[in-house]
Amino acid sequence: MRKTLIIILSIIGVILLVCLGLFIYVKVTYLSKDEIKNIVFENTELNSHDIYFESIDLDMEDNKYDVEFYYNNREYEYKIDAKNGRIIYNDFQNINETNKTTNNPSANNSQNITLDEAKNIALKDAKLNTSDVVFTEAKQELDDGKTVYDIEFYHDYNEYNYEIDATNGTIISFDKDYR
Repeated sequence: MRKTLIIILSIIGVILLVCLGLFIYVKVTYLSKDEIKNIVFENTELNSHDIYFESIDLDMEDNKYDVEFYYNNREYEYKIDAKNGRIIYNDFQNINETNKTTNNPSANNSQNITLDEAKNIALKDAKLNTSDVVFTEAKQELDDGKTVYDIEFYHDYNEYNYEIDATNGTIISFDKDYR
């Protein structure tokens, strides 16, 4: 009987040590959820009062956090490297960039901007130069009765997608994926 009790206590001890080791590994290896929230706040230039976080899930297999949050009744998504905080993917556009327009005089008198101007708006927003990127798509099209430019380009391991209002140069949507 005493031998059985020692075996059971030993097994429980080993299980507790393994659980403690796993807990310490996760705490030391991965960023905390608060650090992930701060990364989102910095990237979106919003504060904690503006965003409602739906979920911040750690995917240990891919070493990333899947973050879903709401801002202005719209759902947004981020994928963030769980170890170094690098943003892998997001579909949120910075508030200060949502209302950007081109400084081109033709944009202010209801004439369409050119495709090159739309490319430059996207590059300026991404803080890149033409020599830094490879354009894979740049076309004008009609979207819900509105003329827009769809601009897609690559830089390093990132794919950028922009939809820009062809009338005034406003960035309608932005998406950045890590490939």
